[in-house]
Formats: sequence, C-alpha cells, structure tokens
Amino acid sequence: MRLTLTFLLVLCFAGTALAQAPNTPPPDERALGEIIVTGSHVEHMTKLAVLPSLAPNIEDVIVRSVVRHDFELSGMFEIISDNKAPPGNYQFDDPVDVDAWRKVGAEVIVKVAARKAKDNRVEVFGLAYFLDVGKEPVYERRFTVAPEELRITAHRVTDALLGAITGRPGGFASHFAFSTKWGRARRVFTMDSDGESLRPVTDADSTAIAPVWGPDGLLFFPESQRYSPYRLMVMAGAEIERVDVPFRTSVYSVSFAKDPKTMALAVAQDGRSRIYVGTVGSKDFKAVSSTEIATDVAYSPSGKLAWIGGGSEQGTQRVIVDGKAVSPAGFTAASPTFCDTEDGIRLVYAVVVGGGRQDLVMSDERGHGIVRLTQGQGSNWAPSCSPDGRLLAFFSTRKSSPGLMMMSLKRYTTIRVNSQLGESLNWARLPESTTLAEVADKKP
Repeated sequence: MRLTLTFLLVLCFAGTALAQAPNTPPPDERALGEIIVTGSHVEHMTKLAVLPSLAPNIEDVIVRSVVRHDFELSGMFEIISDNKAPPGNYQFDDPVDVDAWRKVGAEVIVKVAARKAKDNRVEVFGLAYFLDVGKEPVYERRFTVAPEELRITAHRVTDALLGAITGRPGGFASHFAFSTKWGRARRVFTMDSDGESLRPVTDADSTAIAPVWGPDGLLFFPESQRYSPYRLMVMAGAEIERVDVPFRTSVYSVSFAKDPKTMALAVAQDGRSRIYVGTVGSKDFKAVSSTEIATDVAYSPSGKLAWIGGGSEQGTQRVIVDGKAVSPAGFTAASPTFCDTEDGIRLVYAVVVGGGRQDLVMSDERGHGIVRLTQGQGSNWAPSCSPDGRLLAFFSTRKSSPGLMMMSLKRYTTIRVNSQLGESLNWARLPESTTLAEVADKKP
C-alpha cells in the first residue's frame, strides 16, 4: 500500500489528475456545467493602437514589443495592425497625432519608447490616450532604469497603462514557476509572464515538484535527492536552502495564506497524507484533513483553504474547501486554484473526463455555478490565475497548438504563450518596485 500511495501522491502533487479506474462507466459530464461559448453575444472590442517605432536602438524595440505582446495576451482589445498606422514621425519625443489615429478607428492610443540615457541607464516613456475622455492623456510617465531591468519595466508599464485605461492595473509584471520532467527526474523552471526567459532553477540530479511563489517573492518547493523523503526547500539568491518545518516525513506541497505567516502543508503520514496548517517558523501545526489522501493545497484570497481529498474509503478524489467537498462526485479532480476576478473569487480545477483527458471547470468558492472552461480540445491541466485575476494560464495538448495557454476570464478567448508543457503551474506578481536582483538577494 505504501508504494501505491506514494505513487499516487507524486502524481497528484505534480498537478496531474489520475485516470478513472478500468471498467468504470464514465460519469455524466452534464454535472460539469455548460461550456462557456464566445460568439453568441457580440461584445464590442475596444480598438487599441500601439504606436509603431522607427527607432533603430534595441532598447526601443524591446519595450515596444513587450508592451504590444502583453496587450495581445490580455485578450481585452482589438490591436490595430501596424500597416494601418497614419504617416508621421514616431521618434521618442514626437507628439501623437490623435486625430489621425481616430480616423483609422483607434479608441485607445498607447505610445511606449525607450532610449539610452546617461550612466548606462535607459530612459523609458509611456503615454496613453482614451479618446472617449478627450485629447488629454490618461497616463504619461518618464523614468530611467538599468538595462537588465528593461523587460520587467516594460511589463510594469503595461500594468500601469491597463490601470489607466480600465481602472484595474494589469498583472504582467509577474512570473511563472512549474515543474516538468527533465531526463529521469523532475526539475523546477521559471519564466516571465509572456513565456520568455525560461530557465531551470533546481539541480538535474534531484527531483523537485509543486513550486510556489511565497512571501517576499521567494520560491518554495519540495525536493527529493536520491529517493530520500521530499523536504521543503526555498530558493534564496543562487542558493537552495531547507525550510525548517516540524515534519520528518515527505512534504509534498505548500501554500501561503494572504497573511504570509500562515502556511498549509501536505505531508505524508502513516501511509496516508494529511493537510497541516501552521505559522511559518513555528512548530505549532494543526491537522485539518481527514481523508486517506489529502494533497495539492491552495489558499483563496478570502482565506479559504482548498485541497484534493479522497482515497479507498472516500472514493474519487475531489476538491475540498474548508473541509467540504465542492467538486462533482464521480470525477477525479486535481490542481485547485483561486482567481480573484472582476466578478468575484472563482475556484478553477481540472477533472478527468472521457478518454482519460482532463478539462478545466470553474465555480464560486463553494462549488456553486459550475461551468466548463475547456471541452474537446485535448487534455488541459495545471490552471493558475494571473495576479490581476483577468487571465488563466494552463497547459494543454490540443492538436492545433499544444503548450502553455492563456485564457481571458472576461471574454473566454484563448491564446498560446509558448510550446512548453509541465506540471504544478504557479503564477505570482513580482514584488512592487523590486528588481529581480533584489528578489534574489532576499532571505526567508
């Protein structure tokens, strides 16, 4: 039983749902709700223009391309093609011809530019007009940054522009962490919110799973070396250090509450697994689960705690929220995550459907109002929400474009970010006004 349980735990902690038992009739998928279909109601898409750049310097090219791609990924706008740009000058200090852009249909005009400044710095300029509110810009800012922070700065400019245009700042100044098989083991990787800068952060000789961005932007994950129990680790700078928790058995997943001093852990115990909640740095942890298998912890912004619970006595693994099963019975569930959307907090998770594939479903925090987010497009798993609650990222094997996907939780359109596949996706905002170097230098 121990070997079987360990195998099941590793699969679940890695964010992979388990297939239904052989010879078991598939459950009625009507319990998963209706697929959210776009196109039945034609909603106006705001036409947004990102001014072209004629500058030859790489700094300008980087900033403009990052901001434009962020707006494309947002799924919120119809981006006007560069070939429709009115004739004119588009250098750093050139004014914006608002009337000319209005004639080509622009409702929002964005200008971003960058150029070299003194002391090996880069000057960045951002400007936005919302034509419904007049000819005065709704956003205008100039500042200087280090060259190595240019891409992050461009993401922050996008977030500020989205805030000026919509009243809700964006979430692109952020990053992903996930695990994926690398050779014979699993490693943890990180990458930027637009799918760039992919890099491994754990050693190829160890097995690392279920990464989570925690307090102060530090990266936490369970790691096993040479088949030893999984220990909770934290990446501090270039060093990986062990986190002192009061458990000597394997720790398989971790989640932090809105109060970063509170953490939840999934821990192996007596051939089972249990969820414990306690204070960071203390020995006082309390068990909150009672099922044979309890894995994949996730805190809601409202303070609710979700995990995957089940076993031979309880049956199918289901999403548990604060001790109550909220996912449909008969469907094996995995990877619960919470999204703080403009319409309230939503619970998203994966379920096994016909053919052993996985699909994503969404409900409120208590499991009510369930709807399908994916159907008939390969297998879809490991959902994670953007820091601003507008986008859902997940991995998919859809034939047309397998890889990391982003779905707008407002328009329910999907775009592929890159071809990467993995497990246990986690998406978090970079600390405010903090460079990557400063994040790396912090200690837990």
